[in-house]
Amino acid sequence: MEKKIRKEIKYSDEEWNKVVELSAKGGKLPAAYIRDQALNIKIKIIDYLSPDDGVPGMRNKFHREMNEVAKAVNISKAVFAKDVEDAERIINEMGEFARNDLKAISMREVNI
Repeated sequence: MEKKIRKEIKYSDEEWNKVVELSAKGGKLPAAYIRDQALNIKIKIIDYLSPDDGVPGMRNKFHREMNEVAKAVNISKAVFAKDVEDAERIINEMGEFARNDLKAISMREVNI
Protein backbone atom coordinates (compact mmCIF):
# COMPACT_ATOMS: atom_id res chain seq x y z
CA MET A 1 0.00 0.00 0.00
CA GLU A 2 1.40 3.39 -0.94
CA LYS A 3 2.06 5.89 1.81
CA LYS A 4 -0.75 8.41 2.39
CA ILE A 5 -0.31 11.83 3.96
CA ARG A 6 -3.00 12.72 6.44
CA LYS A 7 -4.17 16.35 6.63
CA GLU A 8 -6.85 17.88 8.79
CA ILE A 9 -9.46 20.25 7.44
CA LYS A 10 -11.92 22.14 9.63
CA TYR A 11 -15.53 22.56 8.54
CA SER A 12 -18.53 24.24 10.09
CA ASP A 13 -21.50 21.95 10.71
CA GLU A 14 -23.26 23.43 7.71
CA GLU A 15 -20.23 22.94 5.44
CA TRP A 16 -19.71 19.35 6.56
CA ASN A 17 -23.37 18.50 6.03
CA LYS A 18 -23.08 19.87 2.49
CA VAL A 19 -19.94 17.76 1.85
CA VAL A 20 -21.70 14.63 3.14
CA GLU A 21 -24.77 15.37 1.01
CA LEU A 22 -22.75 15.94 -2.15
CA SER A 23 -20.55 12.90 -1.58
CA ALA A 24 -23.62 10.70 -1.06
CA LYS A 25 -25.12 12.01 -4.32
CA GLY A 26 -21.90 11.00 -6.07
CA GLY A 27 -21.83 7.61 -4.37
CA LYS A 28 -18.52 8.32 -2.64
CA LEU A 29 -17.23 8.56 0.88
CA PRO A 30 -16.63 12.16 2.02
CA ALA A 31 -12.82 11.74 1.92
CA ALA A 32 -12.91 10.43 -1.66
CA TYR A 33 -15.30 13.20 -2.69
CA ILE A 34 -13.09 15.90 -1.16
CA ARG A 35 -9.96 14.43 -2.78
CA ASP A 36 -11.67 14.24 -6.19
CA GLN A 37 -12.94 17.78 -5.94
CA ALA A 38 -9.53 19.10 -4.93
CA LEU A 39 -7.48 17.21 -7.51
CA ASN A 40 -9.77 16.83 -10.50
CA ILE A 41 -11.31 20.26 -10.58
CA LYS A 42 -12.17 21.66 -13.98
CA ILE A 43 -13.11 25.27 -14.25
CA LYS A 44 -14.81 26.70 -17.28
CA ILE A 45 -15.22 30.43 -17.33
CA ILE A 46 -18.04 31.61 -19.52
CA ASP A 47 -18.09 35.24 -20.50
CA TYR A 48 -21.80 35.92 -20.82
CA LEU A 49 -21.10 39.09 -22.75
CA SER A 50 -18.80 37.45 -25.26
CA PRO A 51 -20.24 36.94 -28.73
CA ASP A 52 -18.83 33.39 -28.87
CA ASP A 53 -20.10 31.67 -25.73
CA GLY A 54 -22.27 34.25 -24.04
CA VAL A 55 -25.97 34.75 -23.62
CA PRO A 56 -27.12 35.64 -27.12
CA GLY A 57 -27.49 39.35 -27.63
CA MET A 58 -26.55 40.52 -24.11
CA ARG A 59 -23.23 42.04 -25.12
CA ASN A 60 -24.81 43.69 -28.12
CA LYS A 61 -27.74 44.95 -26.03
CA PHE A 62 -25.49 46.69 -23.49
CA HIS A 63 -23.19 48.09 -26.18
CA ARG A 64 -26.09 49.30 -28.33
CA GLU A 65 -27.81 51.05 -25.43
CA MET A 66 -24.60 52.71 -24.23
CA ASN A 67 -23.76 53.78 -27.78
CA GLU A 68 -27.20 55.38 -28.11
CA VAL A 69 -26.49 57.48 -25.01
CA ALA A 70 -23.04 58.43 -26.33
CA LYS A 71 -24.52 59.34 -29.73
CA ALA A 72 -27.13 61.61 -28.10
CA VAL A 73 -24.39 63.35 -26.09
CA ASN A 74 -22.19 63.78 -29.17
CA ILE A 75 -25.03 65.19 -31.26
CA SER A 76 -26.19 67.68 -28.65
CA LYS A 77 -22.62 68.51 -27.50
CA ALA A 78 -23.97 68.50 -23.94
CA VAL A 79 -24.70 66.01 -21.18
CA PHE A 80 -28.21 66.22 -19.77
CA ALA A 81 -29.63 64.59 -16.65
CA LYS A 82 -31.51 62.10 -18.84
CA ASP A 83 -28.22 61.00 -20.45
CA VAL A 84 -26.66 60.38 -17.04
CA GLU A 85 -29.79 58.52 -15.86
CA ASP A 86 -29.77 56.34 -18.99
CA ALA A 87 -26.08 55.50 -18.54
CA GLU A 88 -26.66 54.67 -14.86
CA ARG A 89 -29.63 52.45 -15.79
CA ILE A 90 -27.55 50.52 -18.31
CA ILE A 91 -24.69 50.06 -15.84
CA ASN A 92 -27.17 48.93 -13.16
CA GLU A 93 -28.69 46.41 -15.58
CA MET A 94 -25.21 45.04 -16.29
CA GLY A 95 -24.58 44.81 -12.54
CA GLU A 96 -27.91 43.06 -11.98
CA PHE A 97 -27.02 40.63 -14.74
CA ALA A 98 -23.75 39.90 -12.93
CA ARG A 99 -25.35 39.61 -9.47
CA ASN A 100 -27.69 36.91 -10.71
CA ASP A 101 -24.68 34.57 -10.62
CA LEU A 102 -24.32 34.56 -14.36
CA LYS A 103 -20.91 36.17 -14.49
CA ALA A 104 -19.02 38.84 -12.66
CA ILE A 105 -18.66 41.60 -15.21
CA SER A 106 -15.63 43.78 -14.95
CA MET A 107 -16.79 47.34 -15.39
CA ARG A 108 -14.90 49.61 -17.70
CA GLU A 109 -14.80 53.34 -17.30
CA VAL A 110 -16.79 55.03 -20.02
CA ASN A 111 -16.28 58.67 -20.93
CA ILE A 112 -19.43 60.36 -22.14
